[in-house]
Amino acid sequence: MQTAVKWATKFRLPSGSWVFVPTEEVARNGRLIKARVQRRWVPPAYFFHHRSGGHVEALRFHADGKFFVRADLKKFFSNITKSRVTRELKPFFGYADARVMADESTVPVFNGVLVRHVLPFGFVQSSILASLCLHKSRLGRVIRELNKVPGTRVSVYVDDIIVSTQDFGAASDALDKLLAAADRSALPFNMDKLMGPSATVVAFNVDLAEGSLLVTENRMAEFLSSYFEAETDSQREGILGYLRTINADQEIVFKGRVGA
Repeated sequence: MQTAVKWATKFRLPSGSWVFVPTEEVARNGRLIKARVQRRWVPPAYFFHHRSGGHVEALRFHADGKFFVRADLKKFFSNITKSRVTRELKPFFGYADARVMADESTVPVFNGVLVRHVLPFGFVQSSILASLCLHKSRLGRVIRELNKVPGTRVSVYVDDIIVSTQDFGAASDALDKLLAAADRSALPFNMDKLMGPSATVVAFNVDLAEGSLLVTENRMAEFLSSYFEAETDSQREGILGYLRTINADQEIVFKGRVGA
């Protein structure tokens, strides 16, 4: 199926990323593609965006770590092209079917030099296809190998990668391997967001250290404003519940500040 216009609308996030809202027909086909891929490929357990608990569990996964690295993939979906999607789907579905699925799942984007067909942020199937392509890349292989090293753990949450180790040297070695693999995979990191190796890093607005998770002060201030602006008890409980999952002591302090 070839759809002339695949999105009903699109809008830009403050970060600069475009969100494409698919048409009903494209969304329906996206659900079918996602289901087909999930029947043939199961994401590894360290892909936390495909399991319950989300980024909170991704952080807790590193509770026993002593040194950390945090890396963020630059324009992740925009670097997953139609040809890459086709290549990784081909072993499961054959070339012809893979090409049709890749065509249905990508949109044309002009990067100032040429038009490329890439996965859009907002399509139903984008996350599972991007995950498959990352897993099959050289970077994905390095992540898989690092996660097997005793004392080393790696978590992936969409475009966010965290590594924890038991010593500084292992963390430094892991970073070197990730950087080299990212370059070879044409899946670059945001170098200005790279953190570590160090005894603490910030991910998802949470300070991560050995045996410790703390919501950052900036995020706590945002929660404070949101709490007082909340219109329902469920919204306020949502904030308290999230703090409780990260750090119960911070929830107690927060409740004291808001008089809850």
